[in-house]
Amino acid sequence: MPHVPTPAPADAASTASAPHPALDGSTPPVNPATPDDWEHFRVLREQWTHEDNLVNHRLMWLILSEGLLFTAYGTLSTAKLHWLVFGFPFFGMAVAGVIGVSIFAAIAATDDIQARYEEAGLQRLCALTPSRRIGHRGRWAAQALPFVFGGLWALAMAGAFNGPQS
Repeated sequence: MPHVPTPAPADAASTASAPHPALDGSTPPVNPATPDDWEHFRVLREQWTHEDNLVNHRLMWLILSEGLLFTAYGTLSTAKLHWLVFGFPFFGMAVAGVIGVSIFAAIAATDDIQARYEEAGLQRLCALTPSRRIGHRGRWAAQALPFVFGGLWALAMAGAFNGPQS
């Protein structure tokens, strides 16, 4: 929602004596908020918070599962179980892909909730989320980490196929 600057008053004395138009009842506010509007806002905000928490939980699942897989892979790569050394990168990429898809689905759901909020005209009440610029920067880690882990597993796979270096 763009910021519309308000003109500065001519002097403090003239504004102190005149009542505010919205407070004296002479000028009703444009599209006053109703209790239904606030209830709709609360419902959408709760849905948005739920989806945002899903992104958080799925990101934690990704980080924890990939950390455990890399630890196990590192342990196995020094052992003589080479068939597992080939299998772990495939499994690690699959885990990153599945969790990545679920993260992107939750982010798409927050975008859908934001669109429904704007269609209902509720932005006149208050903002549902941080500004788009800030919100999109906050998503970078959640959107990038599945690809980072997938790339690391691709490097591990390339190393497994090259065999042990002497």
